[in-house]
Amino acid sequence: MLVAPHLKTEQTASAPSPATQPSWRFGDLSAAELLPKLQRYLCAQNPNANWQLVWLNNDGRPVIGLLPKMSWSVYYLSDSKLPNQQPNIYKVIKNCRDGSHSHAKTNQAIISSYMSYSDWQEDLIAYSQAHNADNTYDKNSLSIEDHDEQPSYHHGLIGFIGYDIAAYELSPAAKIQLAAQPCAALGHYDIYLTPNAEQTSWQLTIKDSVTDTDTDTDTDTDTDDEQKGVLVKALISYLDILDKELSNQTLEKSVLEESFKTTPLLLNAQWSKRDYQQAFDKTQNYLQQGDCYQINLTQQWQGSFNQNLTDNVTPKLIDYLPALHRNTHAPFAGYLAVNDLTSEMRVDTQDHQFELLSCSPELFFTFNKDDNTGKHHIRTKPIKGTMPRGLNTEQDNAYKQQLIDSEKDRAENVMIVDLLRNDLGKYAKIGSVKVPQLFAIESFSNVHHMVSTITAELKTDTHPLAVLFGSLPAGSITGTPKKRAVEIISELEGAARGAYCGTLGYMNFDGSGQWNVLIRTLQANTLSNHKLGKKERPVSLWAGGGITVASDCNAEYQECLDKVGNLLGVLTQDNSDK
Repeated sequence: MLVAPHLKTEQTASAPSPATQPSWRFGDLSAAELLPKLQRYLCAQNPNANWQLVWLNNDGRPVIGLLPKMSWSVYYLSDSKLPNQQPNIYKVIKNCRDGSHSHAKTNQAIISSYMSYSDWQEDLIAYSQAHNADNTYDKNSLSIEDHDEQPSYHHGLIGFIGYDIAAYELSPAAKIQLAAQPCAALGHYDIYLTPNAEQTSWQLTIKDSVTDTDTDTDTDTDTDDEQKGVLVKALISYLDILDKELSNQTLEKSVLEESFKTTPLLLNAQWSKRDYQQAFDKTQNYLQQGDCYQINLTQQWQGSFNQNLTDNVTPKLIDYLPALHRNTHAPFAGYLAVNDLTSEMRVDTQDHQFELLSCSPELFFTFNKDDNTGKHHIRTKPIKGTMPRGLNTEQDNAYKQQLIDSEKDRAENVMIVDLLRNDLGKYAKIGSVKVPQLFAIESFSNVHHMVSTITAELKTDTHPLAVLFGSLPAGSITGTPKKRAVEIISELEGAARGAYCGTLGYMNFDGSGQWNVLIRTLQANTLSNHKLGKKERPVSLWAGGGITVASDCNAEYQECLDKVGNLLGVLTQDNSDK
């Protein structure tokens, strides 16, 4: 049924907007179930719009971003493609929702520039500070006295920063390989869906900035206001229709009412047990020589979607999202799709996407802002130490107790705690770095994890984005010391990790936000082979663990299997006839 209209807008007087802003039940679907239907429906209604959908579970405070005002996609350039042969320069593609400079088919302006990683970071910080200055955010959402409180998205940037780019920047001389896909992508989502307080319906929020005058690529014009008004009205009509379709049980079966059919997706381990043993032995050599105290060794499972270029339907990771999330209930799960804008705009941009689907249980950073003092507080919860879940309560409790009693896992955990304390010490107020919880056990669908908690208060002149960038990649998925660990990882793993072990999350313009560690994460890209008439979409999944001198190869190898076993099981299910 349709819920009564609820107006929740923050717009300038000059920006046209619908008279009402409704909320929708969408057939009482969960966010993970709704997202594939929402993406396909919106793309079918307007295939030329930049529907760069993103979903964050955000530990039970979900948000779905719909149509970014501005998005940044970052690509690595080989030396031969660098302008003036400048090192460490990336291609940054800005996609602006600005009708005054728009592409004829898409009503978007696409601007390419070349900049360093640090310049891109400063660009994002300047953009965020300019938008925070307008004070259009909801003050009630920022009155946080308990610094353990979880923040919610209310206006800012959503996206991911991959492992490869962060590791490469940490040790440029090591020539760490970067995957042929976006290194990072962030979007300013001023149009988004969140559940209401009772979590019984979804509400659309539309934010407008008052002081958008920081750069020429972010200037609201009358044309932009008009274009946004048209988009919002169209979007509300699309959501009304989708809500009716999903909620009306008397309708005959339609594409919208059916579960999206998925065929088995087979991912094969790229290493045999012998390959893992060889990499493990080399890791031990580095540890015993004193290069590192701990090295996070991971391995890849890989497969692909294969599709004829003449076919209308392209298999996508998003179709597997409902089943994967039902299986894992991962607190920091998320999904993001980045449209391929590296070449001339295509009509089928939605079929040329990089997809990121995460079932991550691990928090990287939570940033809270105390609205009374203006101070930012940070919390991180590294995972180190894993045991499988048991087949019955007795066995499950035994595994849990084994993890509690494990001196080896405690040693691994405290190494990463010390690394993160050191990372935060560069940005924190002196004396504010604390460890309120050490070696806690948290249980998930397939494993028990040992988790510690570290908190700090940021220096007043430190922007949370600087902390995020400066602390990547996360210590729990590199080892310690971090710089040497990423160099050894690059040598031993022999393949780029891509987004895996990077971070996915959001940063509100006021500096509050939440970011995960991209473990238990799938990624897919599109590679077209026009000679063979096929469009291949490689899909990869990784798993690993921290190796110390006390590690046992068989146990570490089994831990990899425990971490991805349930995901592989879901992917191989066949519901194409359902």
